[in-house]
Amino acid sequence: MNLQRVFEKYLAWCVKKAFNREKPMVIGVAGSVGKTSTRAAVGIALGANEQGSGVVMSDKNFNNDLGVPLVVFDCEMPRKSPFKWIKLLMKAGLTAIGIFRLRAKTFVLELGTDRPGDLPRLMGMVKPQIGVFTAVGPEHTEFFGDVAGVAKEEAAIVAMLPKSGTMVFNHDDLMVHEICDSLDFKRTSFGLHESADVKVVSLDVNLDNEKTEESGLDIVFSIQGREKRLRLTGTVGRPQAYATAAALAVVITFGTDVDAALDRLGRNYHGMPGRMRLIRGIKKTWLIDDTYNSSPLASLSALHDLEHFPVPDGGRRLAALGDMLELGSLAESSHDEMGRAAAEAGVDLLVCCGTLAHTTAKGAKQAGMPEDRVMTFAKSSEAGLFLQDRMRENDVILIKGSQGSRMEKISKELMARPDLAEKLLVRHTPDWLAR
Repeated sequence: MNLQRVFEKYLAWCVKKAFNREKPMVIGVAGSVGKTSTRAAVGIALGANEQGSGVVMSDKNFNNDLGVPLVVFDCEMPRKSPFKWIKLLMKAGLTAIGIFRLRAKTFVLELGTDRPGDLPRLMGMVKPQIGVFTAVGPEHTEFFGDVAGVAKEEAAIVAMLPKSGTMVFNHDDLMVHEICDSLDFKRTSFGLHESADVKVVSLDVNLDNEKTEESGLDIVFSIQGREKRLRLTGTVGRPQAYATAAALAVVITFGTDVDAALDRLGRNYHGMPGRMRLIRGIKKTWLIDDTYNSSPLASLSALHDLEHFPVPDGGRRLAALGDMLELGSLAESSHDEMGRAAAEAGVDLLVCCGTLAHTTAKGAKQAGMPEDRVMTFAKSSEAGLFLQDRMRENDVILIKGSQGSRMEKISKELMARPDLAEKLLVRHTPDWLAR
């Protein structure tokens, strides 16, 4: 066992001690896709980090054995800094024994998993009273084997709730619904389904070429029989509708003011960097930047949103798709399916990047895309330069791939305002740019 693992075990003990003593409300968010966006939407809807709200969430996807204690104890990622490690360990210890107090009465925590056992271990650390279950799909199947293995792991977010706990779950995801139906907890559902407690009635992209910062997504919800509207700026796509619907489901579970939550979401939720962000591109184009990460479920969702995007007159639908990583034996079939989905979505020009680009390209061609509209590149930087030459006014370009594909480099290449890259894109901090 290495030294960091020893520290993580100690930090987990400190979290348990502090939580057992002060008993904060803990909202855990887990699932194959949408965790970070949902966690952000839930936190914003509840007034996280507002003066006097008593609600705290992380601004980053700190969702593992080290990240969760960093959120709880309000510390920076220590990396290789001995000083930061000492500060974290001392603050955690003093909070555990009651000399320091927790900084909030409610914690909204994202709980992730890479390998079997990760999520149950985190659940045992923080013991949420509300478990938000976003979706089940192929992720990290290199380690879980198949989707059934993923489902078994992700189910911990609801299966390990206390008897008084509440499940907030995606009504539209069949595996999630089946898991939650097998459990005897209070429940609140969200989704497009007619029976969802928070139902997404409609979502429409609104483009403003003059005030581009006002462009975004108009969503109509039905919440316990009442119609509510929300305008999100700077983002598009069904994932944002699901994230905000989940947030509103948590709000009604709390019994707090829905209208106040909608106001907070409209003002402060613009999607997370790299997650279906709507960005103005060069040559009066639009970029859908979804470069934070990728999985089969997320890529199919993004292509669906591209297919239904209201392309301005004369524009085309373009897609730059990078590798989806950690899929193990499902890698080839998943990339083939992604290529086929791009063709079926009516993509006019497909750019495939990475080691499995040929598989994605083959799937697209076999589904009917002409060969001269499918290009492959080993590196995302090469693809960005190619797209610069091929883009035309009013085109809409979806850019998506796993972290290792570094597809955000394409987004920066194509942004009308590359000076905003650090604010709008993922992996544009100094340490990432040096890699």
